[in-house]
Amino acid sequence: MKQILVLEDNEHTRNRLVKILKSLEQKVNVFAFSNQEEAFGCAMMHRIDLFLVDIILCPKEKNDFSGISFVERIRECASCSAEVVFITSIAGLEVDLLHRVHCYDYIEKPIDEERIKRIVSEILNRGEKASKLPERIYLRNNGICFPIDVTEIRYVLNQNRIMYVYTAEECIEVPNLTLKRFLEQVRDSIFLSPLKGVAVNIAHIESVDYVNQFIYLKGIKEPVSMGSVMKKRFRNEYEAYIKRGY
Repeated sequence: MKQILVLEDNEHTRNRLVKILKSLEQKVNVFAFSNQEEAFGCAMMHRIDLFLVDIILCPKEKNDFSGISFVERIRECASCSAEVVFITSIAGLEVDLLHRVHCYDYIEKPIDEERIKRIVSEILNRGEKASKLPERIYLRNNGICFPIDVTEIRYVLNQNRIMYVYTAEECIEVPNLTLKRFLEQVRDSIFLSPLKGVAVNIAHIESVDYVNQFIYLKGIKEPVSMGSVMKKRFRNEYEAYIKRGY
């Protein structure tokens, strides 16, 4: 059963959203909150498939965008990769939302029941095919949180508190992301470390030169160095995956 978390301060709107969600053809489990900390705690304890979040959770506070802050906090958690739909009464803010935190879509107030059903059904039905979709993680760069398909990542390098994420087309710099934290976010792809602070996606290994201690990756011109200390462990792990037909 799919699980949806609703975070909305207005009781009437919150109850209406819950009612609409429970009327969907697809059976869902709905968690509804007005309090951010309670919602965050629930998100950490349950596998949430979709978040419906009001942008303004504290309307008495000037320039309140606490719903956005909540989602940014959720995005920083390795265990959470669910889609987000914002609920907003602020005209023209949707473009900024899509770029800043990469929400799936937005719903304007007063809420349209049919629009909610359509958007939610799209997301949940898409989720049924999740095993066929590329694994995705969210990276934060220049204040923008955006998705990247893990299968596109060739290797990552952590240096001077910056994670450099290399694909065949670009290098993305992500401040304050450790290698450990990155690997915690990856579930399906396999990354092995040939050198401290470095991890390579074995799906893109073209060849390994153990003598000169270089790893050659598809789509990357320069080889990745292999440390003499970690070479034996890397070789054993990599060849074990090869024997399994990875």
